[in-house]
Amino acid sequence: MKAGLNLSQIEQVVREEITIKDDIVAQSSSLRFGVETDNTPKMIIEDRVYDASDLMVNQIANKLSVPKKYLDRMIQDAPELAESNVNHWLQNEPKPYMVRTLGDQARAFLSDRYEIIDNWDVLTAILPALKPFKDRDDLEFEQSHVTDRHLYLRLTVPSMTKDIGVKKKGDIICFGIQVKNSEVGLGSVEVSPFVKRLVCTNGMVADRYGHRKRHLGRSQWDGVDKSLLRQETIRQGNKAWIMTVQDEVQGMFNGTTFEQIADEFTLAQDTEPVQRPAKAIEHIVKEYDFLGFEGESILENLLTDGDKTKFGMANAITRTATDSNTADRSMELESIGYKFLTMPKREWSNIATIS
Repeated sequence: MKAGLNLSQIEQVVREEITIKDDIVAQSSSLRFGVETDNTPKMIIEDRVYDASDLMVNQIANKLSVPKKYLDRMIQDAPELAESNVNHWLQNEPKPYMVRTLGDQARAFLSDRYEIIDNWDVLTAILPALKPFKDRDDLEFEQSHVTDRHLYLRLTVPSMTKDIGVKKKGDIICFGIQVKNSEVGLGSVEVSPFVKRLVCTNGMVADRYGHRKRHLGRSQWDGVDKSLLRQETIRQGNKAWIMTVQDEVQGMFNGTTFEQIADEFTLAQDTEPVQRPAKAIEHIVKEYDFLGFEGESILENLLTDGDKTKFGMANAITRTATDSNTADRSMELESIGYKFLTMPKREWSNIATIS
């Protein structure tokens, strides 16, 4: 996986993006879809031409009920047909939509009820809640990323550790948080406990204990054909959420959450071992949407470590996450690893005894 950014780098990237982003709420009839001669999809808003991101094309297809595979084929093989199809539905079924842009790219095509909580808002909310740890030099910045789809901010508190070793002492986990946000409609703002296993530096995201805020609010459309939303107005509306999430972060560190998660790590080590590893991995690849090469990596990690319990499987998955090509997939695999760690007994038994 690509090396992560430190806090200063994260702040720099997010600050720079603020200066080049716009949010436009417009009636669909005032928008126009185009395809360049090199088959690059475009979104035209009045006289401004934007490159349409792959994600935006996917969102256009979903919103207009145009099959995505068919739209992709038209863009490549019949661009005029693609323009005709998309523009027909934009013009003939007018609805207000929000178009999110970043520089010359139209990056998201969203409902006019999409509530904007951007990455800078998230940093503004989270960092003050962590100040007490920072002031006493008890805060470490972990692998963090800003991708075209998500922000991932990870921090651990070195003083909050626990030995979860059952057969052998010295297997230490360290407690922290992960903050995740999407500015392009790919999920809620999430603040979740993050646990790092020091012996291998694998991480897991305990999202069942997380706090979520959906990007959903009142309509942003003001009745005109096109409206550029003012960032100051957006920020003002987020004040209540900022206060709430600060309380949630403090609660995660001051409550019993870490002890509960540590108990889950301990209990997972005393579970039924996988009897036929290759068959079990073949099953989970199909059932849990792992890619083929990820399944091969999970199997190799499981056999190399030798721990075939639920705990071992979860760690085999998070070890695979460190080799992922993208930050988005790596973080997703770490969340999946935690889901295996806490999998109900019957579901795990089906995997462990599969023939």
